Amino acid sequence: MNAVSALAEERKELLKVKSPVLELASRLKKAGIASSRINAEIMLSDILGCRIIDLYLDEIVLSLKHIESLKKMISRRIDGEPLQHIIGKVNFYGNDFIVREGVFIPRPETEILVDTVIELASGGRQLTIFDLCTGSGNVAVSLTKALTRCKIISSDISVKALKVAAENADLNSVSERIEFIKADLFDIPEKYRDTLDIIVSNPPYISSGKIKGLSEEVKRDPIEALDGGSDGMSFYRRIIAASPDFLIDGGFLVLELADDLSEDVKRFIESTGNFGNIKTFKDLNYIERVIVAQNRNNG
Repeated sequence: MNAVSALAEERKELLKVKSPVLELASRLKKAGIASSRINAEIMLSDILGCRIIDLYLDEIVLSLKHIESLKKMISRRIDGEPLQHIIGKVNFYGNDFIVREGVFIPRPETEILVDTVIELASGGRQLTIFDLCTGSGNVAVSLTKALTRCKIISSDISVKALKVAAENADLNSVSERIEFIKADLFDIPEKYRDTLDIIVSNPPYISSGKIKGLSEEVKRDPIEALDGGSDGMSFYRRIIAASPDFLIDGGFLVLELADDLSEDVKRFIESTGNFGNIKTFKDLNYIERVIVAQNRNNG
């Protein structure tokens, strides 16, 4: 059987089932891919240029070109490449974001970080919000779209990340409302001291010793976006210690939490004596995912 005939046979096989989604999900599941059906839906909708719901509403016709593209996607996915890298984008907080190798992939659990900041900024006053460790810019862009009266400053030490973040700001039509800065945490201009209403960050927080044990997929993220030092607390300590110098009196520090560091981060915040009204918020899996602390060092 030649290559064309083989592809034609594969096409017939896919069309024998009620939906190609089921066949593709089954293949991915057999290969050990978690959330195989979701992976299948995203792959097919991307190849066909349709919504996921359309995969179930309309008759799906896969051309030979579609099948060839799908085979390449499946091979890359089974090899451990993140789905987001394969299709080149991810949906976060209802918006599409470009993702590329070398830049941290946004995770759904980070959406609660955005929710928390939006709630803090809901009074309608124009606020200045600083997004540390911006990565792809998903938090900064989402906040800019939701808080039209606020000024957003976004920083990262990675030039590659900042380039992608700027592309995402342009993609989501908010380029003119975000200021991007290349900086190592608070290595930013002095003019920002005592001016920030909210500092928000999803910092690296995986303990160095745990990096090797991560899945191959997670290890595709840049090491500098994962490694939080020997105990996972390195960036938390630096951010918490320096934040009072940049927050206004009564301003808020909002941090995403590692699954196992909630109490450690809370204790360190308390130990500084610079913050009050410390609260944590759980994600949909009932894991403490975000911590908020109010600055009281400048009064």
